[in-house]
Amino acid sequence: MGNQRTAKMPSPGAPWSSGTSSERAFVFIPKLVCPGDILLTRVPLNLLDPSTFISTAIRAGSRTPFSHAALCVEPGLMIEAVGTGVCRLALGPTGVRSRSNVKLLRLNLDVVDGPWRAQSAANRGHQYFSRDYSLSGAIGARIAAFRKKGRGDLFCSELVAQAYEEARCPLLPGKTPGEIAPGDLLKSDILRDVTDLALRAVRIDGPLMYYLDDGSHFERTAHWEVRTKIKILQSEPVQRELAALGVSARSFYELEKELRNDKSPGLDLAVHDELVRHDFCQEYMRRTLASIGVADAREIAEPMFAARFEPSEEHLAHLDTDSLNFHKQVAESSIISFQNDAISRTTDIQTLALYRGSGNWRTFDYLAAMQQPLLNVSARLLGLFQKENDCLAAEQRKRAAQ
Repeated sequence: MGNQRTAKMPSPGAPWSSGTSSERAFVFIPKLVCPGDILLTRVPLNLLDPSTFISTAIRAGSRTPFSHAALCVEPGLMIEAVGTGVCRLALGPTGVRSRSNVKLLRLNLDVVDGPWRAQSAANRGHQYFSRDYSLSGAIGARIAAFRKKGRGDLFCSELVAQAYEEARCPLLPGKTPGEIAPGDLLKSDILRDVTDLALRAVRIDGPLMYYLDDGSHFERTAHWEVRTKIKILQSEPVQRELAALGVSARSFYELEKELRNDKSPGLDLAVHDELVRHDFCQEYMRRTLASIGVADAREIAEPMFAARFEPSEEHLAHLDTDSLNFHKQVAESSIISFQNDAISRTTDIQTLALYRGSGNWRTFDYLAAMQQPLLNVSARLLGLFQKENDCLAAEQRKRAAQ
């Protein structure tokens, strides 16, 4: 619920550098990545980094140039199927080392009702959140023997293709979503390359902590969230209660929909007990706070923390133009990310309140109690990034007037 994949680059309120930018990278401008857009990525082989082997194997097995696909569900916010399950990915705090390792695709302008189809696919993408990842499905995109009918899990390009299929806009007519590898999407007659519209080259003070074309070396909060929710869904007590109701759920999202029916106190108790057993609320909060560099939520209300978002005139004056523009892009991206996060958490709280009843109160009260402090954190950081953005914009105007 509500969480986005947080990359540590730089962490909110990171110390300002007054030096000259030296590292070159590429970043996406989140507001220019639209619902329905498709992001393709690849990770070059590094023999010293085993986490890069999977990308190479997928590209070799599918005989295509890309190994991963993600779908934009909100401006700058993607959804993707990775090893831990279907997670959200905030594009703002991510970089790319080489432009050739990414491609952004969008429906052609001549597609009938194109904007509506793209938005519809984005809306469908939301429902896949927290489903399991399908390794056999990914292999089955090229090897028919590995394909399984009726499975609820997904692999990356299948998620993208399925969302468009359900929007009545098949990307590769004649192929089922489960037969489409990431690189196959380049062959679609109704998609165009819009990478240059949204990707910008920047020079930065030091290497970013996360790149779309690097192997991943740390578990992000969204990965932990989905992995834990899948464990809860697949736990014996929850599966027993679902079987007693004669229903199945392929994701935590669908599990919540079953709880909304408010007909099974047994299911409510089973889910709640699993959440508590995994210490879900406390661990979620701890990981979220760690991603912004604090151990206690009270720290972000302190003047010392806020001061980190208020660059002095001296710092601003010593920033070269590339550094100034990059920090401005980071601030704008962070604003979009935390706006998305605040909207998502507010919607979650409202939905939990709307469907709360005698048969689901334990689970829904637990989840609502978790969301409120996280909403407060997002609102606070949103305000701080807006203040930082105003400072940077003022410096840009000052320089333009000189």
